[in-house]
Amino acid sequence: MRRVFPALVAFLLAPEFWLLSSQAGDLPTFEDFRRVDGMRRVTGQLETADLLSLTRIDRARIEHVAQQGTNDYRLAWGAAELIADWPTKHALFESALAASGTNVEIELRYACAAANQDPATALPLLRAVEKADTANIVPWFVEFNVLLAQNKGLRGWKTPPSWAIRYHDYAAEAARARIHTLETAGYSPYSARRLGFMPDTPVLAMARDCAERRLDKASVPLLLTVARGMQDRPVYLVTELVGLSLEGAAIQSRPDNQTNSVPGETSAEVSLRMIELESRRDQIKSLVSTVGARVVDMATEAEMIEYFDNVLGLGEELAMKRLAEAVQGGHSSP
Repeated sequence: MRRVFPALVAFLLAPEFWLLSSQAGDLPTFEDFRRVDGMRRVTGQLETADLLSLTRIDRARIEHVAQQGTNDYRLAWGAAELIADWPTKHALFESALAASGTNVEIELRYACAAANQDPATALPLLRAVEKADTANIVPWFVEFNVLLAQNKGLRGWKTPPSWAIRYHDYAAEAARARIHTLETAGYSPYSARRLGFMPDTPVLAMARDCAERRLDKASVPLLLTVARGMQDRPVYLVTELVGLSLEGAAIQSRPDNQTNSVPGETSAEVSLRMIELESRRDQIKSLVSTVGARVVDMATEAEMIEYFDNVLGLGEELAMKRLAEAVQGGHSSP
């Protein structure tokens, strides 16, 4: 049986909870999303006013839930992830961090959110994560970008240890916190997952920026490590796609048009790797296109909930393939 925290039990019995529950009809449903998604596909529009309306988070609900669940740090963490306003996000992350007893996952997510807004907050958090999660390249990469953005050069930045090769931005853990907060606020399991999936993080934006600009020779080893880590069984396929682009940019940013970016690599090996990067990109795009066009419209609400859970547990690529097998195997009705 799922554990219910004492503070949450009190919240469930409070008048405010019943007020939120009585208004649950105002929240988006699976049928609402299916209707809007169908219209988007017919018209070819990626974003519509109806979709924006459905995906607009009820901030009052989210903040209320975060304030009530003082013994459940995931509620404040999820709220911090969902609310864009920096002062509020900052306060919620502080609350989640204090309630969690210095959780390294929250520290890194907090630092990444603060990187462009509040470097003075971000840098101590990043350095704490570097010490606690030594195999993770993400805090080193984010610190690298924060220092560059401050136009202070890399004074004080230490080269990451050789074993820091894992890319872990805690995307799955953050998504679970968002979903938990949304469900507690009254959103349906499907809507909570649909709205709680936010794979685009500040780290991905930094990696994209690096892939699109001329890279300094000294940064190439770090960026290659980051890029290859992003391709190692990521939760979201967008992470791998950005990693493919970043690796290609790092390879092409060699000084004086040299043919090898890593000692020992021949020009033929580098050329082959570039072909592999492009082939993998095409493979991902084909999978996403096929599932989007032939599978999602046929899936039931229960199958879509299972799909989202599989993304967090198994990764998006395998989750897509399992969804396709379930739908095309005749377990769904049109």
